[in-house]
Parts: sequence; C-alpha cells; structure tokens
Amino acid sequence: MFDGAYSMNLLILLPVVACMICCALTVAILDRGSHHPANRIGAALTLAAAFWAFCEILWSSATDPQIALYLIRLAAIGWISIGPITFHLFLELSGSAARRSRLLLATLYGINAALVGVSVATPWLDKAAVRTSWGWGYEVGPAFYVAYAYVALTFISGLIIEIRTLRRSIVPAERRQAIVLVGAMMFCLGVASVTDGILPALGHHVPRLGVLSISLFAGTVAWSFQHFGYSLIAPGTFASEILATLPDGVALLQVDGRIRLANPGMEKLAGVRGGALEARLINTLIEALPLKIAQECSERDCTLRSDSGESIPVAVCTSALRDKRHNPIGLVLVVRDLREVMSLRSRLVISDRLAAVGQLAAGIAHEINNPIAFVRANLGSMGSILDTLVSKLPRERYEELEAPIDDGRELIEESLDGIDRVAAIVRDVKSFSHTREVGAQRIELNPMLDSVLRVSVAQLPSGCRVERDYADVPPVLGAAQELKQVFLNLVINAAQAIAEGDAIRICTRHEGRCVVVTVEDEGCGIEPESLERIFDPFFTTKAVGQGTGLGLSISHQIVASHGGDISVESEPGRYTRFRVALPAADRED
Repeated sequence: MFDGAYSMNLLILLPVVACMICCALTVAILDRGSHHPANRIGAALTLAAAFWAFCEILWSSATDPQIALYLIRLAAIGWISIGPITFHLFLELSGSAARRSRLLLATLYGINAALVGVSVATPWLDKAAVRTSWGWGYEVGPAFYVAYAYVALTFISGLIIEIRTLRRSIVPAERRQAIVLVGAMMFCLGVASVTDGILPALGHHVPRLGVLSISLFAGTVAWSFQHFGYSLIAPGTFASEILATLPDGVALLQVDGRIRLANPGMEKLAGVRGGALEARLINTLIEALPLKIAQECSERDCTLRSDSGESIPVAVCTSALRDKRHNPIGLVLVVRDLREVMSLRSRLVISDRLAAVGQLAAGIAHEINNPIAFVRANLGSMGSILDTLVSKLPRERYEELEAPIDDGRELIEESLDGIDRVAAIVRDVKSFSHTREVGAQRIELNPMLDSVLRVSVAQLPSGCRVERDYADVPPVLGAAQELKQVFLNLVINAAQAIAEGDAIRICTRHEGRCVVVTVEDEGCGIEPESLERIFDPFFTTKAVGQGTGLGLSISHQIVASHGGDISVESEPGRYTRFRVALPAADRED
C-alpha cells in the first residue's frame, strides 16, 4: 500500500512540516484558554489545515490509485472546512457573532457538511487519481468548482469582516498585527488556489504548494505570539486561575468600552454568570466612568447597577494594558465592593458627630452650671425667708394667709425639683463630653450584672421575668462605675419597653478576644428609621418629659472609651436586643 521511502520524494516533506506546525499551533492556541470561543474556533482552523496536510502525506506515499483517490476525497474535510471556519473566526473576533448570525453560520456549516459528503461518497469533486513524477495528482469533477467557489467566498468574506474591523480599530499595534495576518491569509489563499485548484482544474499537474502556504500562515500566527505576547487569532486568557480567586471584580476592556473578559468576582457583582458580560458595554454597568486608553484612572467612587436592579457602591480604577512592544491594546478595570466600607464610614460619622456634640456640650454645661447654682441657692434662701416670715405672723393673720403661704412653699419645692432635674441633665452632658481614662481595674461582669439587676428591681413592671444566661467569661478592664451605668441604662430602657408578663434576657458570652453582653426585651421594639439615630445625643423614642435622650449616647461613649462596641437590632412589636462587646483582660493585665 505504501512504499515508505519518503527520502525518494523530497516534496513529501512539505505536508509533513505543515502538519507538524499546524498540530503544534493547535495545542498552543488551546493552551491559551480553551473556554474562549475565538480560541476554540482558531484551533479548529489550524486542526482542519493539519488534517488536510496529513491526508496529503498519505496519498502522496500511496501505491494503489484507488486508495490515493479515496484519501484525496477525504482531504476535502480539511480544505473545504477552512472557508466557513475562517468566516466564523473573524465574525467572532469582530464582536458580530450575535444571535442573528447563528442562522447564517448554521447554513454555512450545513453546506460544508453537504459538500464533504459529496466529495467522499461521489466522484463529483475528484473523478480520478493521476500518477505524476512526484506522487499523485487528481482529475476534478463538475462539483469541484462549486466547492472551490464556496471556500473562496467564505474565506474572502471573513477577510472583509476583519478588514472592516481593522479600519475601526484605533490601536496601532492591533492594526499592524492584523495587516500581517490578513496578508499571510491572502497569500495562503492565492497560492492554494493556483497550485491546488485552478491548475488541476485546467489539467495541469504541478507540485501542490497549498500546504506550504498553510505553514507560512501558521508561522505568522506563531510570530504574533512571540512579538506581541498575544495573537488576534487566539486572544487567550489573562491569568484566569489567579483572577478567579480575587474578591474584587476585574475586567479586560476593549478600547470602545466593551468587556473582552471578566473574572468571577466581576460577574458576581453584576449578578450574572457563565461569561454573560463578554461584549457588553461597561457603561451599562457603571455610569459616568472615564475610559481613556492612554491615561490611567485613579480610584474613584461609582455606582454599579447589577442585573438584579441592586445599586452597589464600588471603587473603580483603570490601567492601560500593553503588549510586549508597549503599545496600548485595551484597559484593565478593577472594581472593589464598598458596601462594608460604607457601613464603617457610617459608624465613623456617628462617632465624629458624637465627638463634636461632646465638645459643644462641655462648653454649654460649664456655662449653665453657674446660673443653676445661684438660682438653686436663691430658691433655698426664699424658702428660708418664707419660713421666717411665717413664724413672725400672729396666729389670726397666719390662718388668713395659710392658703397662699402653702402655695408659695409648693412653688418653691417644684422649682427646686426642676432645678435639680436641670442639674442632673448638665451632669449627664458633662459625663458624655468627658474624656475618660480607663483604669487598670479588672471587672467580673457576671457579678456586676447581678448588682445592676438588684438596683433596678424597683423599675421593673410587676410580673416581669428576668432571665439570666451567664457563661464563664474572663474579666474586662475598665471603670466599674461607668460600665455599671451602661448596663443599668440598658436594663431600665428594657423595663420601660415591656408590659406585664414579658421577659428581659441578659446573656454573657466569650467570643474570640471579647466578652459580649446582650440585653434583650420582648417589648414594643424600635422603628427602622429610629435605629439609625438611636445613639444620637438628645434623641429619644420616649414621650416628652420621660427621657433626655442622653442615656444611650453616654453609654456609646463609655463603651467606645473602653475599646469596645455597642450595637442594637430590633423588630417592631417583637423585641429589642442591645449587644455590648468589651475586650477581655489578658493575664498580664
């Protein structure tokens, strides 16, 4: 069947070299990222060329004309498929492979399959194998011209698509690479058409150079890998294994703002999966984003609108992506989720606002203290003077003036109560604004909480249940009286929020390096709009005259000065839970 003497015919080395080069290039393209559609289509193109060259190796070394003819016909699987695959590849690279193109591609591949079937099963493409001095030629049939026209038409259409894309490109590096690749493909088409198509159709059998031109094209693609670090035929991947582990969103953008590739972090932020972001304009996700390929963008805050309709605060920065020749070919976009940062910012704003109010309150409290002192002293003096005057009155006169005298005493007592209340508010304000130095005192929280409950028992409604759930927790460092004030305030607030038969639960836990105390009640709860302001000075949900709005503000300040954190969660009509976390004391402390 085969003579095996390849040295006797040096021309057989041409398809051997072409087959080896195309196979190696197929592996290289798939190695750059088989998940990318353009890579798979590019690999199919070089694989079809390798099959064509392999069939030519076999028929050139065959001794039986029937076997040679069968192999010539079988080679149509490779050379006919090159046309539609080239068209499909450039359609994909241009970004035009939309749904409307699927029917066209299906039709082209259907025609391709029909022509291959005609070639293998009938003599309509290749009628007979013709013996030549270098091996075998072939005599073409009437359908050969149809197949040749089909391959040329689809091949040239693909080149036209690439040329149009080339004209729209504003990246000089991609334009130069595309010119070389298109030139190599046109040369390949021209040589193969003359030596493998036109001359055999006219009855002139010459050495076939189609596989040689395929080797030239494959070498051009390999050159683009080496020279630019990537190839337009096989865009490849950008360290997908590393990018898949990043929590931030990363996307490679084309110069027109379309997403070329996106990592899973970007897809998660956008609320999509499975490459759905590719070919999508970035401005449909992130508005007002400046995209300049020659200028890097420092980090700026933007809003990303996911496909689910959620608006996500993000920080965005861009940098130019360059090839090995330092030519810009696109943009790398990094998107960082700011939802947790925004939450921390909100808490920081509250802390800054409390600090500002504290500074203001310190000055006001100092100024109010002096007039309060002499007003109280004057009221006390007025009470003493009134008692002196009453003692000097005759009995008959006292009986006439007893009613107005009692009214005066009552007014003085009410005034003194009012002044004492103002003084208490001023003390709270001074306590809120005072900068504390946490002493090195070890405090056992469980006994302290029992002490707080004993003090507050008179404030609890009748029938109220107090449930203790204490764990074996380490001590904390701090000022015992200040922390007692915090927990007493939380327990009294819980007592005022519940009705008869409801429960107050106090729980202690050791979590990491902190001791956590929770005070929960089954009361009326707090509305969501009030939760955001619950620690603001002078804000209260109680009725007028029942609270100053400083208790939780002072508690927040005390806990913060101890290096801890206080938070609240509530559901109206069901419960309110305050959580106080304080650093546990070390053994050295």
